[in-house]
Amino acid sequence: MRDFENEYAMTKRKDKRINKSLLVNLSRNGYESLGVTVNISRRGMFIATTEVFPVHSEFQILLAAADDIYAMTGIVIWNIQGMNTAGDNVPAGLGIKIKGADLAYADYIKAIANTLRTAHSN
Repeated sequence: MRDFENEYAMTKRKDKRINKSLLVNLSRNGYESLGVTVNISRRGMFIATTEVFPVHSEFQILLAAADDIYAMTGIVIWNIQGMNTAGDNVPAGLGIKIKGADLAYADYIKAIANTLRTAHSN
């Protein structure tokens, strides 16, 4: 079965996603959950998590990268339950649109992109 909402959300991306696994803490109305990013960009991320929250849920997100922690606000644009079908191993997770983030987060994303660009050109 195709997930048209998920496909539609992905076609609207303005920034290329970078495959990166980072620990995140999601906080909403006093409830906290942990997840791991599958991919990230300046404006969004996919977070693999055991908790699947409804579309339009808003969260405070803390993203741990090396020695830094980046704080941001995000909203669930799409979600997916985990699937283990023939050849597919899709984690449960959340497609997040970042509504607000530290300026340092944008700098972090630029640094990763530049590092990848340099590595691919050599």
